[in-house]
Amino acid sequence: MNSEVCLLARRLSLFTALLVGVLSLVACQLTGPSSKGLSTGALNVDKPAKQEIVAAPHVETEPVLIVRQPAPLASVSEKHFVIPVARSGDFAPDELDNYVLGIIEESRRWEFVAELQIHGHTDSEGSELSNMLLSIRRANRVAERFEELGVEAGLLLIEAHGETQAIADNTTLDGRIANRRIEIVLIGNAGKMAAEQDQYDAVVAELRTQGETP
Repeated sequence: MNSEVCLLARRLSLFTALLVGVLSLVACQLTGPSSKGLSTGALNVDKPAKQEIVAAPHVETEPVLIVRQPAPLASVSEKHFVIPVARSGDFAPDELDNYVLGIIEESRRWEFVAELQIHGHTDSEGSELSNMLLSIRRANRVAERFEELGVEAGLLLIEAHGETQAIADNTTLDGRIANRRIEIVLIGNAGKMAAEQDQYDAVVAELRTQGETP
């Protein structure tokens, strides 16, 4: 009898201790800080400040030469320029800029420019096909430089002629050098410049008829 009482007492004590432990654990979970709250707080602290991206202002630069409404056909002027190619078969950058800038400067004094034609030419060395491709490359190089210096692409017309329009004898070195060229044709209305040129040409013609050299 005594042994049964002792065993019952032990079981009761063990149950009581287990119950106390469970209640303590529940109390800790209810009164302790929320792990979710801690996580949110940590995120709030560590989160970097929002950065604002400010776009750089867009600056538009006006081309030095633009497409304009062409004048009637009767008032169209035309002027030719020649850009030689160096003995190496290419353009010296400084020399090319001198020609291109000079043409741009004159064209800006015109009333308007309708078209800027760029004609590529070569000598007869090599095949006809290779010379045609070479004249295209040379004309494109000049056209690119006009664009880089502010001429609108819409004004530029590129034509390649290869060896078909020689102006000198291709059997001589000097003749071949003369044939390696880019011809620029400026088309538009020169305005006062055209009138001044006509007056100059009339004076030169008059002097020549009188046997004088202008």
